[in-house]
Amino acid sequence: MIERLRGTLVDVDTERCVLLVGGVGFSLGVSLSTRSQLPAVGTPEVQLFCTMRVKDDGVSLFGFATLEERALFERIVAVSGVGPKGALAILSAFSPAELAEIVATGDAARLTSAKGIGKKTANRLIIDLEGPLRDDPLLKRLAGGASGSAPAAAVASEAFTGAKQALMSLGFTEREVLLAFEDATGEESLEELVALGLKRLGGGA
Repeated sequence: MIERLRGTLVDVDTERCVLLVGGVGFSLGVSLSTRSQLPAVGTPEVQLFCTMRVKDDGVSLFGFATLEERALFERIVAVSGVGPKGALAILSAFSPAELAEIVATGDAARLTSAKGIGKKTANRLIIDLEGPLRDDPLLKRLAGGASGSAPAAAVASEAFTGAKQALMSLGFTEREVLLAFEDATGEESLEELVALGLKRLGGGA
């Protein structure tokens, strides 16, 4: 397995780049995000993190500017119905942090703006990526920085913590609770937050 390559950047186009390493040119599929971070052609000592995909018709290499993007690519291609081409389309449409935000907020409609990603696949991606973004030591830093959840003032309050625990004990997920509190100011009491959450989640008047 080729984990990373360091060499002279000798060619770049819309979907790939070529690194010359020890006299051998490696063609790497890249996202728009990684391509935008590449230096000028001819620059030496360019490093990309790599992953390899083996199929019956050959071996393909993909390069990434960051470990987080590579980890997301590997998680995305593991989702049923999404291959390397679809994964690169998603990572070209959204930065790793933006994708983490989409998953955190369950915004499947936004995800369908990526080329070749339909509604069913978008929903599957959100479900399958939620766990890795929460549990993977590398990826959970992205989820922690994602916006679209409750405001920082509300999250920091003791009332919010108690209300979140109360609603989760009723069977709601943490993501549902965070979305329910997205309009909270942080000044509400525990009882007010619970009432707000139930109203937003359809469990109260």
